[in-house]
Amino acid sequence: MMLSGKRVLVFAADERLGGSVARHLARNGAAVWVSGRDEDAVQTLAEKIRADGGEATAASVDPGDRDEVRGHLAEVAATGPIDTVVNVLCLAGTAVGDGVPYHDLDPAALTGALGHVVGAQFLTGAEAARVMLPARRGSIITVATTDGRSGRPHTGALGAIAGALEALTRSMASEYGSSGIRVNHVRTSHSSGPRMYADNALGRAVTADEVAAAITWLACDEAAGVTGQVLEVSGGEHGTTDSVARGRDHHVELDLP
Repeated sequence: MMLSGKRVLVFAADERLGGSVARHLARNGAAVWVSGRDEDAVQTLAEKIRADGGEATAASVDPGDRDEVRGHLAEVAATGPIDTVVNVLCLAGTAVGDGVPYHDLDPAALTGALGHVVGAQFLTGAEAARVMLPARRGSIITVATTDGRSGRPHTGALGAIAGALEALTRSMASEYGSSGIRVNHVRTSHSSGPRMYADNALGRAVTADEVAAAITWLACDEAAGVTGQVLEVSGGEHGTTDSVARGRDHHVELDLP
């Protein structure tokens, strides 16, 4: 298996996409540490992974709390090296002003969402780098929606969040590359919520497992030469299509596991 012997931390694993990512990593041989603010959810996730023959440990960790993140990383690092850290934290559209014209958007919704999501992904990435630097190896993976490049109207803070995370990823990759730490970003139409755009070349929404497979590849040794990159998993999304611009959101409602 491509991740046999690898030790991977998944932050925000209590999110719908996070659970799929953790299960996919474990199926490919990684020992996974799943964490989130919902302790019951991550405990249940870890039990499911173990029932499927994988190795998983659960912890209650707020990815936006520096002390909790640092303590969790230190605890795991005390038992062995950390190979990869993934953060899939996202916010529901209603929490970021999705559907609200910018001139009607509460500035606090924009700045609050940016601080929450970008702040948490910065925190887990920076603290992961702190732990990985002595070993001079490791992989950090951030995740956000395609709104960072699509230019869709009425997306609230989604585009700002995604664009900021892509820029952060490139900067961190440049800073830590010479220390053997790779930093990459997965841009996807699949978020933690059930709403996804299906205006793409495939004519269907991508699945959580397809996103998880891309993350798994970035975590494996075969991707050792890849850093500072944005890997898009959207089915060939068309960006601001005519239908979206005219206000007809082509999206599907998913019943995720």
